[in-house]
Amino acid sequence: MRAIAPPNDARPTFDVIALGCCCWDYLGLIPRYPALDEKVAISELSMQGGGQAGTGIAAVARLGGRAAIFGRIGDDEFGRHIRASFAAEGVDTRGLLEIPGATSQFAFCAIDAPSGKRTIFYVHGTKGKFAPEELDRAALLDCRCLLVDGHHNVAAAEAVRWAWECGVPCVLDLERPQDQDEALVGQASHPVLPERFALDFTGAGDAEAAAREILARGPQVVVVTLGPEGCLAVTAEGVLHQPALPVEPIVDTTGAGDVFHGAFAYGIALGYELAENLRFASAAAALKCRALGGRAGIPTMAEVREFLARVE
Repeated sequence: MRAIAPPNDARPTFDVIALGCCCWDYLGLIPRYPALDEKVAISELSMQGGGQAGTGIAAVARLGGRAAIFGRIGDDEFGRHIRASFAAEGVDTRGLLEIPGATSQFAFCAIDAPSGKRTIFYVHGTKGKFAPEELDRAALLDCRCLLVDGHHNVAAAEAVRWAWECGVPCVLDLERPQDQDEALVGQASHPVLPERFALDFTGAGDAEAAAREILARGPQVVVVTLGPEGCLAVTAEGVLHQPALPVEPIVDTTGAGDVFHGAFAYGIALGYELAENLRFASAAAALKCRALGGRAGIPTMAEVREFLARVE
């Protein structure tokens, strides 16, 4: 296991910088999911920023952190909305590259009202992916914690390696297999992975065994998220279990995992101990589910603290 340097006392410009997917979401709340060749009325429609890294870094900013995003958008209407949504949260967008003549990533999310679960339809757009040489290493690492998803997979692998070399903690968010997984998982200090990915990646029979196998590849901490069962974290010292925190009503689970990643990264930047950080991130993710969309329900730090005081 590699030793990871504590947060830099020279005070980097940002608490968290994110590299990854930036999207524009249309979200529709429906009373039930329709069968093929059937219609159903949308009871509520919302338009918000989305994407794994995009929503994670918006969570950092909403919680009070100094945040910046590195991503790619087109010069289309969706791209303008994506940039404006970051600006409204106070996220620095100097690393958000606009590609002339290209289209931005877009998604439509259908949310089942009774359960809060969602089905997502998306297009990547033509804005492309970062190549490693397009990234400013010094600017990307000017933070207390780096948050990376797998969207720009080759550039992401290089960014994670840079963070490892410089002792910058790196939270990794992967949701589906791709060709850079070995490099990403092996060099990120804090992979936070959904159970299905962890099981498929390792071939292990359960989440804890999968987390232990991943830990042996080099990370400092491995977190596996378990949906309604909460999450578990494995370190060289042992295993921590964090139950999901109850919140009602659950309107929409879209973006809950992204908010967990952003809050967890911010907790690292703040110097939280692991158990405290798991609880903090779980609270932020739970509270997000109060509203339609990945970002509308993201809580403030005051809301998280008040919520945690109530569920003690």
